[in-house]
Amino acid sequence: MPYCAIGFTAALTVFLTGCGNDIPAVAPSPTATSSSAPTSSAVNGEGAEAGADALAAYRNYVRTYVAASNKGDYNAKLDKFVADPALLTVRQDLLIKFQQGLVTKGQPASTPVVSKVDTTQRPFTAEVEDCFDTGKWDVVSKKTGKSVRTTGQATRYVVIAKAELFDDGQWRVREVSAQRERPC
Repeated sequence: MPYCAIGFTAALTVFLTGCGNDIPAVAPSPTATSSSAPTSSAVNGEGAEAGADALAAYRNYVRTYVAASNKGDYNAKLDKFVADPALLTVRQDLLIKFQQGLVTKGQPASTPVVSKVDTTQRPFTAEVEDCFDTGKWDVVSKKTGKSVRTTGQATRYVVIAKAELFDDGQWRVREVSAQRERPC
Protein backbone atom coordinates (compact mmCIF):
# COMPACT_ATOMS: atom_id res chain seq x y z
CA MET A 1 0.00 0.00 0.00
CA PRO A 2 1.83 3.13 -1.22
CA TYR A 3 0.50 5.70 1.20
CA CYS A 4 -1.87 5.48 4.02
CA ALA A 5 -3.33 8.85 4.64
CA ILE A 6 -3.49 9.82 8.22
CA GLY A 7 -4.47 13.27 7.27
CA PHE A 8 -7.62 15.03 7.57
CA THR A 9 -7.99 13.42 10.94
CA ALA A 10 -6.93 10.88 13.37
CA ALA A 11 -9.09 10.65 16.25
CA LEU A 12 -9.87 12.56 14.82
CA THR A 13 -10.16 8.99 13.86
CA VAL A 14 -8.58 8.21 10.62
CA PHE A 15 -9.96 10.73 8.31
CA LEU A 16 -7.74 9.69 5.55
CA THR A 17 -7.52 6.05 6.25
CA GLY A 18 -6.37 3.99 3.42
CA CYS A 19 -4.49 5.13 0.43
CA GLY A 20 -6.04 7.69 -1.74
CA ASN A 21 -7.67 11.01 -1.39
CA ASP A 22 -9.98 12.07 1.33
CA ILE A 23 -10.48 15.43 2.77
CA PRO A 24 -13.34 17.77 2.84
CA ALA A 25 -12.60 20.87 0.83
CA VAL A 26 -14.83 23.79 0.35
CA ALA A 27 -14.16 27.45 0.10
CA PRO A 28 -15.86 29.57 2.74
CA SER A 29 -19.30 30.72 1.77
CA PRO A 30 -20.90 33.59 3.61
CA THR A 31 -24.39 32.45 2.63
CA ALA A 32 -24.03 28.84 3.74
CA THR A 33 -25.07 29.53 7.31
CA SER A 34 -28.80 29.72 6.58
CA SER A 35 -29.08 26.00 5.86
CA SER A 36 -26.48 25.09 8.42
CA ALA A 37 -27.91 26.58 11.57
CA PRO A 38 -27.15 24.76 14.79
CA THR A 39 -29.67 22.03 15.46
CA SER A 40 -28.92 21.07 19.02
CA SER A 41 -28.64 22.75 22.36
CA ALA A 42 -28.41 26.36 21.23
CA VAL A 43 -30.73 27.82 18.68
CA ASN A 44 -30.54 31.26 20.23
CA GLY A 45 -28.48 34.12 18.78
CA GLU A 46 -25.30 33.06 20.54
CA GLY A 47 -25.69 29.47 19.35
CA ALA A 48 -26.44 30.52 15.78
CA GLU A 49 -23.37 32.76 15.69
CA ALA A 50 -21.21 30.03 17.23
CA GLY A 51 -22.46 27.52 14.65
CA ALA A 52 -21.75 29.89 11.76
CA ASP A 53 -18.26 30.62 13.07
CA ALA A 54 -17.48 26.92 13.62
CA LEU A 55 -18.72 26.12 10.12
CA ALA A 56 -16.49 28.85 8.67
CA ALA A 57 -13.49 27.41 10.55
CA TYR A 58 -14.24 23.95 9.17
CA ARG A 59 -14.56 25.23 5.61
CA ASN A 60 -11.35 27.23 5.94
CA TYR A 61 -9.57 24.20 7.37
CA VAL A 62 -10.67 22.03 4.47
CA ARG A 63 -9.81 24.68 1.88
CA THR A 64 -6.36 25.28 3.39
CA TYR A 65 -5.61 21.57 3.73
CA VAL A 66 -6.67 20.80 0.15
CA ALA A 67 -4.54 23.64 -1.20
CA ALA A 68 -1.51 22.42 0.79
CA SER A 69 -2.08 18.81 -0.28
CA ASN A 70 -2.44 19.77 -3.95
CA LYS A 71 0.87 21.68 -3.77
CA GLY A 72 2.68 19.11 -1.64
CA ASP A 73 3.27 21.80 1.02
CA TYR A 74 3.93 20.05 4.32
CA ASN A 75 4.81 23.38 5.97
CA ALA A 76 1.42 24.95 5.26
CA LYS A 77 0.07 27.37 7.85
CA LEU A 78 -2.92 25.44 9.16
CA ASP A 79 -3.03 26.38 12.84
CA LYS A 80 -5.42 29.28 12.32
CA PHE A 81 -8.24 26.81 11.60
CA VAL A 82 -7.13 23.50 13.14
CA ALA A 83 -5.70 22.54 16.55
CA ASP A 84 -4.28 19.43 18.16
CA PRO A 85 -4.90 16.61 18.03
CA ALA A 86 -6.13 17.15 14.44
CA LEU A 87 -3.29 19.56 13.63
CA LEU A 88 -0.62 16.96 14.36
CA THR A 89 -2.38 14.41 12.20
CA VAL A 90 -2.80 16.77 9.27
CA ARG A 91 0.85 17.82 9.42
CA GLN A 92 1.93 14.17 9.52
CA ASP A 93 -0.27 13.41 6.54
CA LEU A 94 1.23 16.22 4.47
CA LEU A 95 4.78 15.22 5.45
CA ILE A 96 4.19 11.56 4.61
CA LYS A 97 2.77 12.50 1.21
CA PHE A 98 5.80 14.72 0.59
CA GLN A 99 8.23 11.97 1.61
CA GLN A 100 6.48 9.48 -0.65
CA GLY A 101 6.32 11.84 -3.61
CA LEU A 102 2.55 12.15 -3.54
CA VAL A 103 0.23 15.10 -4.06
CA THR A 104 -3.48 15.47 -4.53
CA LYS A 105 -5.10 16.55 -7.75
CA GLY A 106 -8.52 18.07 -8.31
CA GLN A 107 -11.02 19.26 -5.73
CA PRO A 108 -13.24 17.31 -3.37
CA ALA A 109 -16.82 18.37 -2.80
CA SER A 110 -18.40 18.79 0.59
CA THR A 111 -21.71 19.88 2.02
CA PRO A 112 -21.07 20.59 5.69
CA VAL A 113 -23.79 21.52 8.16
CA VAL A 114 -23.61 22.23 11.86
CA SER A 115 -25.24 19.37 13.73
CA LYS A 116 -24.60 20.43 17.35
CA VAL A 117 -23.63 23.56 19.23
CA ASP A 118 -22.93 23.92 22.94
CA THR A 119 -22.67 27.45 24.29
CA THR A 120 -23.70 26.50 27.83
CA GLN A 121 -20.11 26.25 29.03
CA ARG A 122 -16.64 27.37 28.01
CA PRO A 123 -15.05 26.54 25.73
CA PHE A 124 -17.96 26.65 23.30
CA THR A 125 -18.04 23.62 21.02
CA ALA A 126 -19.74 22.63 17.80
CA GLU A 127 -20.01 19.56 15.64
CA VAL A 128 -20.05 19.70 11.85
CA GLU A 129 -21.36 16.86 9.71
CA ASP A 130 -20.20 16.77 6.13
CA CYS A 131 -21.01 14.63 3.12
CA PHE A 132 -17.51 14.48 1.69
CA ASP A 133 -17.00 13.40 -1.90
CA THR A 134 -13.50 12.64 -3.16
CA GLY A 135 -14.62 11.39 -6.56
CA LYS A 136 -12.88 14.31 -8.31
CA TRP A 137 -9.97 14.59 -5.88
CA ASP A 138 -7.23 11.99 -6.05
CA VAL A 139 -3.84 11.22 -4.52
CA VAL A 140 -1.31 10.82 -7.33
CA SER A 141 2.39 10.19 -7.74
CA LYS A 142 4.10 13.54 -8.28
CA LYS A 143 6.59 11.82 -10.57
CA THR A 144 4.20 9.88 -12.81
CA GLY A 145 0.88 11.64 -12.25
CA LYS A 146 -0.77 8.23 -11.79
CA SER A 147 -3.41 7.63 -9.14
CA VAL A 148 -2.54 5.67 -6.01
CA ARG A 149 -6.19 5.36 -4.96
CA THR A 150 -7.01 2.05 -3.34
CA THR A 151 -9.45 0.02 -5.42
CA GLY A 152 -12.88 -0.11 -3.82
CA GLN A 153 -12.20 2.73 -1.40
CA ALA A 154 -15.30 4.76 -0.53
CA THR A 155 -15.30 8.14 -2.24
CA ARG A 156 -18.49 9.62 -0.76
CA TYR A 157 -19.01 9.35 2.98
CA VAL A 158 -19.88 11.19 6.18
CA VAL A 159 -17.21 13.17 8.01
CA ILE A 160 -17.78 14.43 11.55
CA ALA A 161 -15.64 17.34 12.78
CA LYS A 162 -15.56 18.81 16.27
CA ALA A 163 -14.63 22.45 16.64
CA GLU A 164 -13.89 24.56 19.68
CA LEU A 165 -13.76 28.29 20.42
CA PHE A 166 -10.29 29.16 21.72
CA ASP A 167 -9.34 31.93 24.15
CA ASP A 168 -8.10 34.09 21.27
CA GLY A 169 -11.64 34.18 19.86
CA GLN A 170 -10.82 31.84 16.96
CA TRP A 171 -12.79 28.66 16.22
CA ARG A 172 -10.56 25.69 15.35
CA VAL A 173 -11.25 22.11 14.32
CA ARG A 174 -9.87 19.71 16.95
CA GLU A 175 -11.13 16.33 15.79
CA VAL A 176 -12.20 14.85 12.49
CA SER A 177 -13.61 11.41 11.85
CA ALA A 178 -14.16 9.99 8.38
CA GLN A 179 -16.99 7.49 8.62
CA ARG A 180 -16.47 5.56 5.41
CA GLU A 181 -19.04 3.00 6.39
CA ARG A 182 -21.69 5.78 6.23
CA PRO A 183 -22.28 6.71 2.60
CA CYS A 184 -24.11 9.94 1.91
